[in-house]
Amino acid sequence: MPFFNSLSDKYEEKCRPNSVIINKRIAQKIEQGMGRGARGEKDYCAILVIGSDIVKFMRSVTTNKFFSVQTRKQIDIGLDIVKMAQDEQDSDEAPIKQVISLIKQMLSRDEGWKEYYTVKMDSIENKVENTTVYERLLEESRIEKLYCNEEYEKAIADMQKFIDNLQKDELERGWYLQQLARYNYPIYKEKSIQLQKAAFKCNTQLLKPKTGITYTKVSYIHENRLKRIHTFLEKYDSYNELVLAIDEILDNFSFGMEAEKFEDALKIIGELLGYISQRPDKEIRKGPDNLWCGVNNQYSFFECKSEVEGTRTEISKHEAGQMNNHCAWFEEQYGADTNVNRFLIIPTKNLSYCADFTHEVRVIRRSKLKLLKDNIKRFIKELKPYELSEISDLTLQQFLDLHKLNMSDLVETYSESYFHKSK
Repeated sequence: MPFFNSLSDKYEEKCRPNSVIINKRIAQKIEQGMGRGARGEKDYCAILVIGSDIVKFMRSVTTNKFFSVQTRKQIDIGLDIVKMAQDEQDSDEAPIKQVISLIKQMLSRDEGWKEYYTVKMDSIENKVENTTVYERLLEESRIEKLYCNEEYEKAIADMQKFIDNLQKDELERGWYLQQLARYNYPIYKEKSIQLQKAAFKCNTQLLKPKTGITYTKVSYIHENRLKRIHTFLEKYDSYNELVLAIDEILDNFSFGMEAEKFEDALKIIGELLGYISQRPDKEIRKGPDNLWCGVNNQYSFFECKSEVEGTRTEISKHEAGQMNNHCAWFEEQYGADTNVNRFLIIPTKNLSYCADFTHEVRVIRRSKLKLLKDNIKRFIKELKPYELSEISDLTLQQFLDLHKLNMSDLVETYSESYFHKSK
């Protein structure tokens, strides 16, 4: 998957992960990369697409549309070839052999392959490209020039109109409210601060105001877990779309992954399993990395150390101190008698002799994390024969029980006690 290099681009991608503008730029980068393989009429190459994130981007109906019609056709050809290869593959044959065979056909200029490719590409219907994205970029650029030319009042008025015409997307609305706050700052500082607060409430990835942001406690009193799972599943138009999304999420939920992706994956996993899922440290810069609230107000919070080296032999005094701070924060917000499990996700279960935990803490290591991911994959696989919108509550609960995906299983199946090292 291509990534952005400049700090401003990285920040924008982080704040607007589902923006049509960001998705269009990613699609262009992928197309530019593919275009490097064949620069002239007589050039030819095979392109291997590797990684669940880029596979999801190229196959999903929500992002595939950002490619040119030619690239979309090439992607379709690739998928058709994969399907044919799977149908012809022997059950005991390694899939890579089929891949090598296909590449050899292309490199040897197999006439059947060349004819197949030409017929498919010639079938493309030339359609007028949707120019909405480019019109939006032009409008943004025009308003930004007004601000740079110190025409602040005009920039403010035009940006407000721009925001009013946005489709309902809280993350995008937050992004542009932050721009509006910036435009207001040179002449209306107090209004600018209020706008930044409104922006942050829409999108907690944005700049956090110094004051005026308070933590909102979560409660499950009026919630239904299975209803929340249905709501999650219904976001996807098909089972294949769901699988693409889950594959990417579970790949990100791995040791060695950068903290931002790991913690966001854990939040989404909480939502998939029907829990109210938060990232307090991200949202208010205080508290644990992840917090789940389940039925009967059972809570679980997680401190994630995905970037810790796998060879690390102990949990440090600093890490134990962080965990103790999160325990204190939770008690302050929810009370000392609240039912909560505390988890530290880290490759080792050995607590340094110099460190102590103030509360009971469970450790989730690599093997247990893999088991949880495998069981989530099995749970998703069970849904394949069903229409996502028509799965009954009874069926969902049976699958959750079968694959040990209830809140109590976090303690009994996926975590273990830490070991306090002695001298």
